Amino acid sequence: MWLYSLLLAASLGSAPFVPVQNSTPQACFVFGEVIWSVGQVSSMLSSNCSIHIERKDRLVTMRGRQGMVQFMIPEDPGVHEFFYRWGNTMARIDDETVGVGFGPGGAAVLSRE
Repeated sequence: MWLYSLLLAASLGSAPFVPVQNSTPQACFVFGEVIWSVGQVSSMLSSNCSIHIERKDRLVTMRGRQGMVQFMIPEDPGVHEFFYRWGNTMARIDDETVGVGFGPGGAAVLSRE
């Protein structure tokens, strides 16, 4: 009975009830830290989407449904903050902007400008 009352009240209201469907795709980000020293290279990166992240020496490879992006951990000693929005042509390492060049097969390489 309460459901009938709720539906009646909704139909008598001044504005019709229309469900809103979010069709905007979720923005994907890769973020975290990369570390370089004479004796150690490391990365601690995460993503809010299903992006596979792997590192081999200084080369970090990120694979998603839309392709692949690679970048080199800079040879600047210390911990560096990394931020990339998937699909953009720019990323950030610390306060420095890093360009993305898309190549054959959907691969992109992040490089310092």
